[in-house]
Amino acid sequence: MKRLALAAAFLITASSSAFAGADQYGGFARYADEGSLKPFARDLGGVLGSATFQSGRSLGLTGFDVGVRFGGQAYPSKGNSILRNNGVRAFGLPWVQAEVGMPFKISGFIRGISYQGLTIAGGGLRYGLYAQSDKPWAPQVLVSAVAHSVVHTDFSASHAGANLVCSAGTPKWAPYAGVGFDRTRLVVRQSTLDPLLNGRVVNTFESRFTLGVRLTPYQFTYLSLAGTMAHGQAGAEAGLGVRF
Repeated sequence: MKRLALAAAFLITASSSAFAGADQYGGFARYADEGSLKPFARDLGGVLGSATFQSGRSLGLTGFDVGVRFGGQAYPSKGNSILRNNGVRAFGLPWVQAEVGMPFKISGFIRGISYQGLTIAGGGLRYGLYAQSDKPWAPQVLVSAVAHSVVHTDFSASHAGANLVCSAGTPKWAPYAGVGFDRTRLVVRQSTLDPLLNGRVVNTFESRFTLGVRLTPYQFTYLSLAGTMAHGQAGAEAGLGVRF
């Protein structure tokens, strides 16, 4: 229980830090200019695509997983003056996520967050390439797809991503790795710095790499920790949940 409490404290602290003080995306209208839109869209897509998996094993029929997730980036990209001029350093998003197993090695998940004028709803599907196995070090591989819809007072966005994920390990711990992409579409709803940008649309398509480990200190309960490299920017992910 002590380890679970520490894990929960980590997630709460990380999530609170990401949203500390003013809205981290609240400077969009004040600082959005032509050169900052694509770097902002890349950073937003990198956070949206984070923490969508923590194993290469599909849930299996009647399987269930519910928990909290956090995905963040160490620093805004070069050129992202929207976040930089707003005083943002490390940033990210917490999530509530639920997953359910379905037939034919398919599982689905939904996730979302609403906070400080930012509302995000998302979900996705996974397909296991191998039969589910809990044998020690049996390789598990799946493909995963995810999509999000984002609404903010000053902008809206949509995100789509896909990953190839593999893992192997023991019942107590299992390292995992993933490679994929994030496609983000950003629409400017309001820029007081440059009103001519209102209605402007930009699109980005970027790579994502993930390396992490899932720990299972107690039966059905897990903690996952991972490092990421999304569009060349370092970040981190964490998750805490119950999986049946």
